[in-house]
Amino acid sequence: MDLQHRHHHDDVSHRHGGAVETVGTELRTNLLAPQNLLGLITGKSIFKTLYFSSRIATDLLQIIADKKVDIVHFESFYTAFYISDEIRNLRVKQVFGTENIEFKLYQEYVTNNVNPIIKSTFNQQVNRIKSEETLLMEKADMCFAVTAEEVKFIKQYNKNTFQIPNGVDMDEFKFDKPNKSKGANLLFVGNFSYFPNVEAITSFYDNVFNKLDPSVRMTVIGKKVGTLPFVNDLRIEAIEFVSDIKEAYRKADVLISPVKIGGGTNFKVLESMASGVPVIALKGRMEAVGAEDEKNVTIADNDLDFKNKIEKLLSDLELRQKLATNARKFVEEKYSWEKIGKDLAKAWNELV
Repeated sequence: MDLQHRHHHDDVSHRHGGAVETVGTELRTNLLAPQNLLGLITGKSIFKTLYFSSRIATDLLQIIADKKVDIVHFESFYTAFYISDEIRNLRVKQVFGTENIEFKLYQEYVTNNVNPIIKSTFNQQVNRIKSEETLLMEKADMCFAVTAEEVKFIKQYNKNTFQIPNGVDMDEFKFDKPNKSKGANLLFVGNFSYFPNVEAITSFYDNVFNKLDPSVRMTVIGKKVGTLPFVNDLRIEAIEFVSDIKEAYRKADVLISPVKIGGGTNFKVLESMASGVPVIALKGRMEAVGAEDEKNVTIADNDLDFKNKIEKLLSDLELRQKLATNARKFVEEKYSWEKIGKDLAKAWNELV
């Protein structure tokens, strides 16, 4: 969560130049700890039980008072639990910045993946998450979402909602035009403690990757990658952590995004587009980004289509170069930090 002090700023860069205060950290308890089980009994969602700390809430109020803060920006559902009447009573504005509509993620997962015998228990959690999330939207003075579709949803609860998408540092992610006549290296990047990523890459491996030519290789990077069922496949390079993701982009011929569940914007898709790595993804994800099939990305409709289009991309240097060049221009125009920073600063300044 970011705290903006009582001196107004013309652009977002000042926010990183001394006007942001660190509230503190607290180690999250184990999921099965007694206090978490008690929280479930009292009607809280598992996420409020895990992520809300009364100590952090007290520290936050003290910092707001001491530093004469104007705005507290809570980024994500998990920090927005600290939106409160106590902060409002200090005449401080509260912003709720969302990356996803969280309850929708879990609602979709329960619908498609949970055993019917225990589905009612999981649905109870989904309903609690929805109740908490929508209440936080209502209580905030302003909400941000990363896609137009999510803005439309949140406006049912808070009319003062605006789109501020995720973005890329264009100076950090330099463009490197594809130059290999025939590609063979796929890349997937994601956190594998996050269930949509696990579902996506496991399904892709079973239904697409296993049907590609054996010469095709795939690098999979992310937290808990070692828990994936296919990590011992010799065609797979599984990496838990990289110090510089740009090196992975330089080695990749195509970035795959087979994620089916979830909203928001995938940072790795935007970084790849900025870096010159052609992207192939499912339709829903690219609609949120605003990219166009065969212009700046490749869109797949199903597993067979994914396979066929990967094969075409890997064998067609001219196509990879066209997509990469157009993708870089697209990200420069819509997702650069400079543009997004100005939009964010404007919204903050209007709020105060």
